[in-house]
Amino acid sequence: MAPLRVLELYSGIGGMHQALKESCTSAEVVAAVDVNTLANEVYKHNFPSTLLWAKTIEGITLKEFDRLSFDMILMSPPCQPFTRNELLQTLETCGFKYQEFLLSPTCLGIPNSRLRYFLIAKLHQEPFSFQAPGQVSLLVLLEFALFHGD
Repeated sequence: MAPLRVLELYSGIGGMHQALKESCTSAEVVAAVDVNTLANEVYKHNFPSTLLWAKTIEGITLKEFDRLSFDMILMSPPCQPFTRNELLQTLETCGFKYQEFLLSPTCLGIPNSRLRYFLIAKLHQEPFSFQAPGQVSLLVLLEFALFHGD
């Protein structure tokens, strides 16, 4: 089976890319997108072979999206604009199945109790392979341990 082709939006310094790598999932990040120039410098140092676009996601054309031919999107967007808007309604309208989680790094033994919002969505209708926050993939949770010091 071919590796998943992954697009990383709001890539920052590459926390989600590293989490994907640590998960041992057969995947390749085909492009990363972030507007922050300092974060992009660190990302390029961490992942020099990954295509990095220094632009907003609104600046990506449909042709550019199509050319990437990605299977999955990873992103760590700023919270307010995405968790408060009509994201869930959009996901449902487009046929996505999703699960939401409020998780704390303490569930991994990391001494930081700040709750974080995670949403995992997929287009297929099969059920998720986990039902409780304790069963959430390491792919999602490693981002806490590797790149969040707040």
